Amino acid sequence: MLKKALFGVIALSTLFSGVLITSCDNTPGPGTAEVKVRDNSGQIQKQVHVKLFCTEPECVVVREGRTNDLGVYTQTFDLPVVLRVRAVRYDTTTTLVGLPPNQIKKTTVDSICGEGFIQVENDEVASETITILSCN
Repeated sequence: MLKKALFGVIALSTLFSGVLITSCDNTPGPGTAEVKVRDNSGQIQKQVHVKLFCTEPECVVVREGRTNDLGVYTQTFDLPVVLRVRAVRYDTTTTLVGLPPNQIKKTTVDSICGEGFIQVENDEVASETITILSCN
């Protein structure tokens, strides 16, 4: 009987200690950068190349990707960081000039781009909307 009571006390104190330890875990989780890309009329922009990078001398973070069908590019970071955001889309048009057999294929490239900054903190979602316009 004494063994059962002692076992019960030990089991209860172990359970209480486990709950206490896990509830005091203050390890920060990763932060999320959410970049939304729009044009000047507010329309979402799909498949835009997005680059996140540091501008500080000792920071070497560079992440690249494309916006999804909702015009959003998302990336997670383990440490807080301030990043420069660059969004660029290249639109190419190919036309045929002349008559066969002397046709020439003419390709023109038009680019639209936008830039900004985003500050990512642990356990938070940082959102930045980039408006893309004609590049100069």
